[in-house]
Amino acid sequence: MTLAEVVETKFAFKPGQKDPETGDPLALGSIQIRIGGGESNLGQVRNVFARPAVFNRRVPHIGDFVYLISAPVNDWSTSKVKNSGFLYFSPVNSTDDIVSHQFPRIWKRKASASNGGAERKSDKEEPTYSWPKTPSPLDRLQPFEGDDLWEGRGGQSIRFGTTVLGDDSVYGKKPTWKGNKNGDPITIIRVAKPDGDGKKYGIEDIGKDESSIYLTAAQSLSKLKGGFDKNTDVKQIGQKSIAQIVVNSKRVIINAYDDTLFLIGKEKAILTGKKVIFQSDKYKVDLDELMEFLKKWLGEDAKLAQGSAQYSTASGPTAVSTNVSAYIQLQSSDFTKFKMP
Repeated sequence: MTLAEVVETKFAFKPGQKDPETGDPLALGSIQIRIGGGESNLGQVRNVFARPAVFNRRVPHIGDFVYLISAPVNDWSTSKVKNSGFLYFSPVNSTDDIVSHQFPRIWKRKASASNGGAERKSDKEEPTYSWPKTPSPLDRLQPFEGDDLWEGRGGQSIRFGTTVLGDDSVYGKKPTWKGNKNGDPITIIRVAKPDGDGKKYGIEDIGKDESSIYLTAAQSLSKLKGGFDKNTDVKQIGQKSIAQIVVNSKRVIINAYDDTLFLIGKEKAILTGKKVIFQSDKYKVDLDELMEFLKKWLGEDAKLAQGSAQYSTASGPTAVSTNVSAYIQLQSSDFTKFKMP
């Protein structure tokens, strides 16, 4: 295994790429790297192609350094079958900066290596094609003992973590979740816009992050707040330590595009919002409008029962209904239970 500098990445982003010198097909995700020199045992300085060593990969930026191995490969082309090739792993942590970690080149070489090296972005000190030229710095996630962390350059992360109890004075940031048993598992997937200076640890915050999914074993999420919290249960959603899946974002869509959507609660199912709309093929119902309609209908029926509104009959107007007390009960107390206090 050796360390190599990335000098070209454009071949990684489209299928059907070929080595411009030999015409040999390139594997998906192939990049061009510079090997050789004092830091390498692979001979003279030259540019070669390498493919991802594993299937969960990150295409590095130009100027990043990657670990390189030589291993058997099986590529069919019109000319021959190759039985060995170079494979690269994700970029190494050269600068302790998760967003941009180009290290000053080991081989400071302005003259052309093979394959027209002097014309590459690497020789012009241009590290990217579509990535921002001056990306926002991003704080790294606070690690806790036993965690596995996956972090992207843009603020995406996955934490395979646990409840953290005991001496937490060793940590720069404290967890935003709480539990009663040390080591209970929790998984957090989140997207957060870069925030910070890239020189310290950050922590997931369900109240501030743009989008997140929490899968808990028995943790509470005190920073979780309902966007519409008129419901008593919604006011308390962040307080209960329980196994739960929480999806939190500005907009959430659950779409069963070809079959059935089930929303099932063994104890209770709560649907709450400033506006609640039900729609089928036949009807579109605004919950507030439906309740106002029922209230008005009940009022008209109550008038008939009380005799303040009457039917005209051949024998004269109708009298007070025998069930007038039931209507008064419906109108005065039963219907008011639907209203917010």
